[in-house]
Amino acid sequence: MDLRCDPLVLRPMPPAEPASLDAALRRAFDAARDMPVEGAVAPWRFYHVRAEQAQAIAWLNARLIEADAGIEAAQAAYDQWRSVPGWVIVTCLRVDDAEEQARLQERCLTAVQRVSLSLWTEAVRTSWITDLVVESDEFYRIVGIDAERERAVGILWYGHAERRE
Repeated sequence: MDLRCDPLVLRPMPPAEPASLDAALRRAFDAARDMPVEGAVAPWRFYHVRAEQAQAIAWLNARLIEADAGIEAAQAAYDQWRSVPGWVIVTCLRVDDAEEQARLQERCLTAVQRVSLSLWTEAVRTSWITDLVVESDEFYRIVGIDAERERAVGILWYGHAERRE
């Protein structure tokens, strides 16, 4: 339940009407772009994942967890991942200096938070995923990430909640 706070009372807010996912995502990316950036370029990159890429990543994840979790759990994970309507892969530029890399990572995660909050204001749910799959070389190949220049930070899932009557 969403709550609105005023000085005297907390009360439920009426549910927002779900926004068009494409329009909401554009506005969310604008929210990240509007963030103050040190240096010439923002350190983050957003990769909007196509359906065939999402399927390949879901399959890769299932293969990675199968040895430890078993075939049933891997199949359940695959099915869950395939049901997610929207995917954005978030990367951060790589630098040699560890302190600078930590600062860039923090800015990348702040951009993710801005995107998530922007989507939330439009009744678009999000989930942040940092599973083992984002460390896989095959993941980089599927998405088309240049591992020399960028490091995968995570996956932002997004979409409208299913309505249950």
